[in-house]
Amino acid sequence: MTDSRKSLAVFLAAALLLALFPLVGGTFYVQLFVKVMILAIFAMSLDLLIGYTGLVSFGHAAYFGLAGYALALLGPQYEAASLWWSLPAAMAVCALFALVTGLLVLRTKGIFFIMVTLAFAQMLFFLFVSLKAYGGDDGLIVRRRNQLFDLNMADDTTFYYVAV
Repeated sequence: MTDSRKSLAVFLAAALLLALFPLVGGTFYVQLFVKVMILAIFAMSLDLLIGYTGLVSFGHAAYFGLAGYALALLGPQYEAASLWWSLPAAMAVCALFALVTGLLVLRTKGIFFIMVTLAFAQMLFFLFVSLKAYGGDDGLIVRRRNQLFDLNMADDTTFYYVAV
């Protein structure tokens, strides 16, 4: 068996296991696996930033948190928001923050770049932690999921397949 066939067999086995997981896993494990996949996407973006550009940033999580707060604060309070307008709005908020920080951060190199990105991330963190209206130390609690097409994102299995 050649390497390409082995790779294809492993890929198909992994895809089959991912497709069947909600049928055998309980609600807790399905929700846990969705969180793991979301954080894996976050880790891959950090790998892209460090591995391909060589920019080591300690402020990478600031955009993850800022997008989460933007999604929570820009959406309606008691109903699910449409992902078609809330996702571009969260991206715009992060792009504006990136523009402001990039003007200062990209003028540095090496350890100075690392420390300035960390400083901006910490400033953003303490801004949201100090505001009691946004949950303080506990953060915001969002009890709804955004809508994507006509899918029932409140269903854990549907949300799992969208995340996969």
